[in-house]
Amino acid sequence: MAKKKVVFFDLGDTLASTEPPFIYRIAQSMRKAGYGISDRELEEAYVAADYELYLKHKSEGGINPEQHRVWFLPLLYSAISPPGDIDVFRSRVREEMSGLTFTRAALPGAADLLERLKDEGYALAVISNNDGNTIEKCEEVGIKDYFDHIFDSTMLGLVKPDPRIFEYAAAKCGVSPSEAVHVGDMLGSDVMGGRDAGLDVIWFNARKIAKPDGIHVKEAGSLAEVADLIG
Repeated sequence: MAKKKVVFFDLGDTLASTEPPFIYRIAQSMRKAGYGISDRELEEAYVAADYELYLKHKSEGGINPEQHRVWFLPLLYSAISPPGDIDVFRSRVREEMSGLTFTRAALPGAADLLERLKDEGYALAVISNNDGNTIEKCEEVGIKDYFDHIFDSTMLGLVKPDPRIFEYAAAKCGVSPSEAVHVGDMLGSDVMGGRDAGLDVIWFNARKIAKPDGIHVKEAGSLAEVADLIG
C-alpha cells in the first residue's frame, strides 16, 4: 500500500456545517409545506438518495454537474414519497427554504484534526460539491489556511462521485490517487466516488447510517477518530 501524503476532505457536514444543518432545514421546510417528516428520516433518505445517484452515475457511464442537479432531487423525493403533486410540493419546499436563516461554523474537532494532520506531515485539501464559494466558506469558519488546495465542483465543472474530480485533485497535489485519502459524509459521492478513483476513503458517518449490504469501508463516528484511520 502506498504511503499516504495527502488527505482530502469534503467540506459540508464533514468539516463545517450550518445551524440548523442543511438537511434539517430541508426537513423543516417539508414540514412547513405539509409533510410530516422527521430530521432523522430525511437524513436517512438523503444519504440513500446520494448512494442511488452514485449507482445511476455508474449505470449511465458518468456524471457532470448539470446531471447531478437534475438527477438528485427526483431520487430524494422518490425516497421519501410525499403525497400529492410532487412539483407543487417541491415549489413549496423551495419557498420555505428561502425564508430560513442560518449560521455557519466549523464542526467540533475540525481544527484539532487539521492541526494534527499538518503536524504529522500531510498535505491537506478540500474537494467539495459546492456553489463556487468553497474558499470563502472555509475562510468564514476559520479553516482556510490549513489547506494547500481547495477544489470546488462548480469552479471545475466536475462533481463527486465522478472519479475525475478526485484524479484532478490528486494530480494538482502532485500525488497518485493511491497516495491520497478522502474523508466525507456522503457514502455515494465521497466514499464510493473516491474509492473508484483509487483513493483510500473514510466515511465520516456521524449520523450512524447503516451501510448497504456488501459495502465495506472505514468509518469514523467523530472527527477525533479520523486521524487514526489514515495509514
